[in-house]
Amino acid sequence: MRKLFFLVVLLAAAFIWGDFSKIDDLKDMLLLSGKKNIVVMGCDIRKDDVGRSDTLFVVMLDKDKDKAALLSIPRDTRVKIKDRGWDKINAAFAYGGHTLTEETVQDFLGIRLHNYVVVDFQGFKDLVDVIGGVDINVEKRMYYYDPYADFEINLRPGMQHMDGKTAMQYVRYRDEEGDIGRIRRQQKFIMALYKQIASKNIIAKIPGVSKQIMSMIKTDLSLKEMVELGKVMHDMLEKDGLKMAMVPGEPEYINGVSYWIPDIPKMRQQMAAMQDVKMSEKFNENTKKLEQEYKGSLKK
Repeated sequence: MRKLFFLVVLLAAAFIWGDFSKIDDLKDMLLLSGKKNIVVMGCDIRKDDVGRSDTLFVVMLDKDKDKAALLSIPRDTRVKIKDRGWDKINAAFAYGGHTLTEETVQDFLGIRLHNYVVVDFQGFKDLVDVIGGVDINVEKRMYYYDPYADFEINLRPGMQHMDGKTAMQYVRYRDEEGDIGRIRRQQKFIMALYKQIASKNIIAKIPGVSKQIMSMIKTDLSLKEMVELGKVMHDMLEKDGLKMAMVPGEPEYINGVSYWIPDIPKMRQQMAAMQDVKMSEKFNENTKKLEQEYKGSLKK
């Protein structure tokens, strides 16, 4: 049963196999598809606010080769959102929920997405509490206060045993590195959370953890698929088969607003490598078109 919970580690950061062709048979063959791709959205959903996907990543699985990869997408990444124009990618969830987020991520990365998972941050906080907390070495002094959300981050450096509230502070803290530093901390926390969930101490807490898992996520994956994926991900991590990456680019201010500006050609090459496929002629043409459109939008 512990192997099921590894999938939740991926779903919380913010976490049936078919026969997939190397290049998905879609119109003009514009999307790469060499692995099972699941987009994960970590959202702060409130009663009076649909929220935004403050944590966004894609899990890419290759069962045959026992390989897996996790691609983090900075929430400030500037993208084109259908019927909304150019905006930060995390705004797609506010505009159209998981459906528009899936469509936006798919068009941006150029890969076929097969499933989605939405994780409520409140559920993530409760999960950490249910498993008894997580040990994390805090790299430096972290302090921030958001009066709008009445949310405070107040952490001191050193090894700490974090409960759900403290864990939320750690994974959401942004320093001078912006989203980049936060993504590194989120990936670090994923591994720490996995170690705790995979430990023998979790056995007695399985009923509570199972209940919390089901309450914190919304997905089109069936329970059977989640169990199978959890087992595969657990086995891959044990074999050191999980690789973590981030959309390449650089920060930039546009009209006083902070964005992450992606390197389109490099990103698309990264996608082909992570999908373990070759870039088709149509895919290359689509990439060049996207790069030109992107550059043109920055000049306006």
